[in-house]
Amino acid sequence: MEELSKLRQKIYQLNQKRESLLKQNMNSGKLLSASFYERRTKCGNPNCKCAKGELHGPFPWIYQNRKGQKLISTSCVPDKVEQAKKYSENYKKFKGNRKSIDEIDSEINNLVASIESMLEVDAKEFTKRKGETRGRKQKKG
Repeated sequence: MEELSKLRQKIYQLNQKRESLLKQNMNSGKLLSASFYERRTKCGNPNCKCAKGELHGPFPWIYQNRKGQKLISTSCVPDKVEQAKKYSENYKKFKGNRKSIDEIDSEINNLVASIESMLEVDAKEFTKRKGETRGRKQKKG
């Protein structure tokens, strides 16, 4: 029974952690499902400083890719840079929390399966043995 108690405690702890992650996601704010980064570029002019290795920029850039299809890869509107950074970071945290929640759910399911196997009673204990009567009343003829 000590083992059962430990499993129950572990499930309780995992549920606490799961609840915390869910609360974070429910209060995450706006999400931008894209990566925000700063990009440096070459202009193509052979006489420019960038031809010698000193690239232009950094320019704020947004990149979005869903299920293998690139949807957006473009520069960010200058007055939206701070929002894009914040919302992109919110999305990254949100996705990380979802992944953690999925892992916790899987672990809880495994622990519950362990508890089920510990508590399960063999059905053979409740079946009649060879030579025992069936237990029904016999009809009087």
